[in-house]
Amino acid sequence: MGDFVTAFEEFVLVPPGRRGPSARVLLVSPPGGVEAERIADGECQRLRVRGRALVPFARVQETTRRAGSTSRTHDVFEQIEIALHENRPPGFGRLRLRRYDLVRALADARTRETQPAVRARDFRDQCYAERCKTSLFLKALYAISGDDQAPASIPGWLWHWARRPLFGVLPRWLYGRRQQRRMMGKNGWFRGWAGITAGRGDFFAHHDAVARGRTDALLCALLSDLEDAVQRRRALSPWVRRRRSRFVLVLPRVGAPGSVTESVIRGFPAAVERTGSTAVALLAVGRDGRDTAQTLAAATTTIDSWTRSQGRGRGRTVTVGVGPYDGRPDEEAESRLRGYPEIQPRKVYSDGAPRVEAAVMTVAAVAALSLVAQFAVARIGAETSTECVGASVAMPESAAPGKVPEISPKELYEQALASIRTQNAEADAAAKRPNTAVRTVVYLGVPAVAETWKEGMYSGSIPELRGIALAQEALNREASRDGARKVWLRIRVEDAGQQFAKAPEAAERIAKEAEEERKSGGSQQIMGVVGLGQSRTATLKARDILGAAGLPLIGTVTTAEEMQQHHMYRQIAPDNRREARVAAEFARRGNIVETSPGVCAPAREAVVVADPTDRYSDNLRRRFVQEFKNTRTILYSADSETPFDPTQDDRTERARTLADMAASVCRRIKAEPRTVVYWAGRGTEFSAFLDEFDNGTSCRGHVTALGGNDLTSAVVDAQQPSSRHSGVRLYYAAHAVPKSYWPNEVGRAFRTQYLDAYGKDDLWSNDGRAPVAWDALRLLATAVNTARQASGTGSFSRDTVQTVLASGAGGGDGVRGATGTLVYDQGRKVPRDKRLLILHDTRQGPEVALECGVRDSGDEKTAWGPGGSFECPRDAGDAL
Repeated sequence: MGDFVTAFEEFVLVPPGRRGPSARVLLVSPPGGVEAERIADGECQRLRVRGRALVPFARVQETTRRAGSTSRTHDVFEQIEIALHENRPPGFGRLRLRRYDLVRALADARTRETQPAVRARDFRDQCYAERCKTSLFLKALYAISGDDQAPASIPGWLWHWARRPLFGVLPRWLYGRRQQRRMMGKNGWFRGWAGITAGRGDFFAHHDAVARGRTDALLCALLSDLEDAVQRRRALSPWVRRRRSRFVLVLPRVGAPGSVTESVIRGFPAAVERTGSTAVALLAVGRDGRDTAQTLAAATTTIDSWTRSQGRGRGRTVTVGVGPYDGRPDEEAESRLRGYPEIQPRKVYSDGAPRVEAAVMTVAAVAALSLVAQFAVARIGAETSTECVGASVAMPESAAPGKVPEISPKELYEQALASIRTQNAEADAAAKRPNTAVRTVVYLGVPAVAETWKEGMYSGSIPELRGIALAQEALNREASRDGARKVWLRIRVEDAGQQFAKAPEAAERIAKEAEEERKSGGSQQIMGVVGLGQSRTATLKARDILGAAGLPLIGTVTTAEEMQQHHMYRQIAPDNRREARVAAEFARRGNIVETSPGVCAPAREAVVVADPTDRYSDNLRRRFVQEFKNTRTILYSADSETPFDPTQDDRTERARTLADMAASVCRRIKAEPRTVVYWAGRGTEFSAFLDEFDNGTSCRGHVTALGGNDLTSAVVDAQQPSSRHSGVRLYYAAHAVPKSYWPNEVGRAFRTQYLDAYGKDDLWSNDGRAPVAWDALRLLATAVNTARQASGTGSFSRDTVQTVLASGAGGGDGVRGATGTLVYDQGRKVPRDKRLLILHDTRQGPEVALECGVRDSGDEKTAWGPGGSFECPRDAGDAL
């Protein structure tokens, strides 16, 4: 007996997902014997302990009316329904029997209608009325819908005919449609049970079949509902997830011949096969002689085999013969039932646990929905907003334009050179101390030779050389404090000539000297070259000469992609591909084109102005055209001596003068007012173009311009387009705004160093060239220091430095720079997701309209626009 009870209860406790079909265990005793009933009653006592069920179960009695009783007697199915609602274990939750309730309501419905369609609709209405009795929501809708009699007043009559369809007819129709889908599905049991072979059919039209086969229909509906209660694989309900055991139906008394009890026991296996039920264990007492009875031991083996096997199929059944032991009650068996007084679920839950989980899930869902709604509102608001794009970040300090110095550009350049000479002298002195390493880095750049500001206003040589000088000072200061690990740097400034015309000649000298160092066998002094700040033919030639000599190369503000076509070269600035992608996204989504006073919208078309003879300009132009599809191109070169032939198509034209260019731009703006001018040319001609556009066209100076990085803050400060041209809205790309908006503490440190050296009113305090050059020297210095540390006490070479650069200086976290963290993973030549700004020019100075890219380790701007509604373009997956 103990083994049998244990086997049966193990079968009950098999969790969902590991179960086989539901099973019927039929206990039979010899005529006059009561042992089967004692086992069934004893099992019911084991399922409910201390007033609470341990597994969901129902104990059912044969329905007999007591003599003299006037109360209604519940039938078998009503007893099962009531008992299952009462005998639920802790944490089980509410049990819903939707199919059972529907089949019962349909079976009990009556009508005098004769037309099939009308009969089906009447049955539906009666089932809906029964459902309204137990649903507060439907009951409220029914109350709101009112009665069939329309009020006499006109407002009441209008309200009656408005609410009846909405709160009465519509819910009833939806109820019918839902029950139709629930019962008439192709994979459900009802179609096969009712013999419906084809077509959709109407469930409520099959009342006669349900009424005739009431017991079978109710049993199938009940098993289907109980299966749903535990097999909702995608259910989020914490109550459903805690339903780990089968439902147990116990019929402890023999049913009378032809009774509902007997019909339930007999029809159970077929109903299991029809519904695919796995969630029920039926323990019933039956008559002896109907089936071959097994002993308790054999039945135990059979039930154990069910517990270990899964799958679906015909309902499993076993008949167990139990009787008196040696002609008297089996006291040992009864003691066994009393000695182990309860079933042993694997886990007993509390009623509070699912409530707490549901509350947590609700709070999490509400929070998630709030975030999604906030993002959606921000996104929709950004797309429907007409506010012009302006400052997107709070500026910690004023970014007002700097002042033009009183001394000449040439003198300022000489002052930066003098600072480098002073640092070189300190490095030479340090070289005399033991265990001190001193190495040389070559800066190859364009000198400032102009004597007046009219000639030298747009030269980037001064801020770039200042960045090199400040970086050398900071790096040597670090080396003085940690001489055993870090290297002192000498800076050798080489003249590349205007537009890098002398760069190949200088490169030949440097390469020859590097070769002599290599042949001598001594320690190599020249560790690399920084600068190469313009993307020109001469620059590319110099790059190839220096690279062939094994010199690591670090570019500063160079952005043309052609510069990356050498394994020795890397750069600090984001290339034209990234800049064009960011600019195109900004123009396509940002409200930058003013359509009426104070009202702006994204650009629909773009006119790209570029110089085909300039590699930087031509590369930036081509990339922007790829990213912003609806474009027209105007090719213009200030150098009239350099011939070029524009591509012959209807979207590209050549402008021989700035006046021609301005007239063509004005025509495009008149044809499509939401046109932006993308200035991919150099900044020197921009002001002259605006003068021609103001004075020589009928557009009255109203234009939105988006400029490349060559249109730096210093150029804008000098030309003052927002002050001199009231109709211009100007946005332009920038690598940094060091005066007012730094990305990290390193940027703040650079800003402090620059202020101490040159003051807050310096002309280039908003210019990104100085921090870019500062970062270039720091990147090469990081590789040099890493190479020295890797060599221990031995010497290190340019090859070691190049190996560090190729594998990514600074490792996975990169090198923290004043323009943002520089991450060179996967052999990149350009920092991954390099920080880039788009500035909006105002009379008070530049303001940040867009920021995208890596600011610091673990800090990246990945969205822009109102509330961060637009995603930043990213470099992941780009071809190197």
